[in-house]
Amino acid sequence: MAKPTAWFRERNLLLAFLSVGGAERIAWAIVRPGVAHSEAASVAISLAQGRGFADAYAAGQGATAHLLPITPLLASGVYRVFGIRSLLSEIILACGSIGLALGSYLLFYRAFGRLGVPQWARLGTLAFLCLAPTYIGQEVIDFRIWEGGLTAFLTAVFLDRVIRQADASRGDWQRIALFAALNAVIFFVNPVIGIGCYCCSAILLFQTIPWRRIIPAGIIAALCLALFVVPWTLRNKAALGTPVLLRSNGGLELALAMYPGAIRPADPVKTMETRLKAIHPFGNPAVLRRMHAAGGEVAYARALGTQAITWIRSAPIDAVTIAIRHVTEVYAPRPWQFTVSARGTGTSIKALCAMLVGVLGLAGVLLAVLQRRRHWIYPALMATVPVVLLAPFQPVPRYTYMFYALLAYCAAFLISSLVDLFVRARGGTDMPVA
Repeated sequence: MAKPTAWFRERNLLLAFLSVGGAERIAWAIVRPGVAHSEAASVAISLAQGRGFADAYAAGQGATAHLLPITPLLASGVYRVFGIRSLLSEIILACGSIGLALGSYLLFYRAFGRLGVPQWARLGTLAFLCLAPTYIGQEVIDFRIWEGGLTAFLTAVFLDRVIRQADASRGDWQRIALFAALNAVIFFVNPVIGIGCYCCSAILLFQTIPWRRIIPAGIIAALCLALFVVPWTLRNKAALGTPVLLRSNGGLELALAMYPGAIRPADPVKTMETRLKAIHPFGNPAVLRRMHAAGGEVAYARALGTQAITWIRSAPIDAVTIAIRHVTEVYAPRPWQFTVSARGTGTSIKALCAMLVGVLGLAGVLLAVLQRRRHWIYPALMATVPVVLLAPFQPVPRYTYMFYALLAYCAAFLISSLVDLFVRARGGTDMPVA
């Protein structure tokens, strides 16, 4: 009866960690009550009030494509039923956000068990993720409406499923369709993470289905993606006058990050705040007027993007320097990044936790790939491809969070490998896998 006893003990530990993590976040929400003030929240309120997908930057702005619609639509449904900014609405949204965070931690726990990470290391990682306050502000407030929490959860679902499917001898049409649908949903929630998932799915297809099914599988994937992108593009064409495929703010975000003042800022917080005040329309009447004068949010963002690209071409070394720094700020976030998205104090501690997770996790990915560990190509792609795609843009906690739990379990693999190496060097036996 050893195995049932071990399973019972593991289940109790999982429940304990998740319960304490949930209680910690609820307590934080009670002690530091607040609501999200952001473009996403503005759109959700506009939807709930019947004004449509609009007013991302300010009330009365009009139609927008600043962000993708899934999470604002979900939040607007809560607001419409239970009241805009009502206590009950915010409790429901906060509980949903916290549930997504804890759910993603648990799903990554199972996924990395399939990858051979020992149980003790995964339990330690889950305890750390549940108890460490690294991204507690994002998990309790920001992700009530922004997509980061849902993105992390769907990433965990995807990784768990793709590793399981990789062990199957063949993929049938039902599984192909399910993966195509899941990929499309993830891409439409967060395109950058979605591209990482599509890379993983391409490898999975080549490994698990006959060559004659590759093209039909690709057609199914394209059709699933079109079910999301085409209606959204047509809506944007009708509402904005131009067929925006995904989001309209690409040029704006590029201009926020790629300009001469970002090369070697002496005070990154002040530099970022100054740049936001200079070109970002949210809560900024002067910039909002310039945006309208330029022809609206699409024309304004495209003009800024053109300026940024022109500067990148004129100073490629400086642009690459900024991009490399952005990559390091994903894996090793600085305290100032948490200050920009301030959710309380302790930014240095939060940055330290995130940096340890990122650096050790990246080292764990490298070790697993060098050792040619089975199926580790999937977390390796998820931990690197989206980061490279994000390199031109300034990473903030909403972005770095999406890699946090993934890298934490990769760090668990590194630590367990080092412990195993130490035990062997001392002449003992390997640490137990489960």
